[in-house]
Amino acid sequence: MGMVFQKPAVLNVSVAENVGFGLKFRGAERSEIERKVKESLDLVELAHLSGRRAVTLSGGEMQRVALARAMVTEPEVLILDEPTANLDPVSSDTIENLILRINKEMHTTIIMSTHDMIQGQRLADRIGVIISGKLAQVGSTSDIFYHPNGGEIARFVGIDTAISGVVRDNTGGHATISIGSALIEAVTPIPAGRRVSLFIRPEEVTLMHANEFPGKTSMRNYLNGTIIRMIPYGPFIRVIVDCGPRVPVLITRRSCEELGFTTGSPVIAGIKATSIHVLAEE
Repeated sequence: MGMVFQKPAVLNVSVAENVGFGLKFRGAERSEIERKVKESLDLVELAHLSGRRAVTLSGGEMQRVALARAMVTEPEVLILDEPTANLDPVSSDTIENLILRINKEMHTTIIMSTHDMIQGQRLADRIGVIISGKLAQVGSTSDIFYHPNGGEIARFVGIDTAISGVVRDNTGGHATISIGSALIEAVTPIPAGRRVSLFIRPEEVTLMHANEFPGKTSMRNYLNGTIIRMIPYGPFIRVIVDCGPRVPVLITRRSCEELGFTTGSPVIAGIKATSIHVLAEE
């Protein structure tokens, strides 16, 4: 096994000596150490810095040295403890690309901890969500982010829309759910009469002006509402729409500007039946 820590840990010797550290302790021959160190430094694209003292490098470069040092011993399993937590976006992107290369090209099993939900989606084949010290759910990226098995997990992975309602009827897994005076269509096996919670990812909601109802489309749900808040979210705007229940919507900043959405705008929130994750309430 090899391990890379959240904060880059390097020795006050050259980059090459850092990378060859594990091989030295294993008693490898000098020629083998030199060959494998060069291969590992080529992997992380730091061969040109092999003679530099590792402590003089940037944080991102130090983390690449730590990765090279872990990989030089050819581990079957590589353990990463939030390896990009202290890095700038460019360095983080470099480390992520290295992680993918190590996994796909070298077939190394990687176990990685992260608090970055987007990073988890980008990198992981399988995800385990730990809440209060317990493994709450394990599954594919789709399972975790679009089919959480509880409200706490849904909120943890960024689904903060939890609308409570009652299944009015269900025909072949296509349900009509009452939420106050409105009806929502969703795909679920939960039978009529059960109280449920509806979870909707904000990027799955389509927003349009109230006077621009599109007519017949594949969208099965249209909720009339008013924009009550607009929150900058990087290149996106998180728009909170009061439709009775409050529905967050994530749209690009450019789309928001082009459509002229402002606080107070009357809008329609469109939601596909297949985009709603339904869980029975206990």
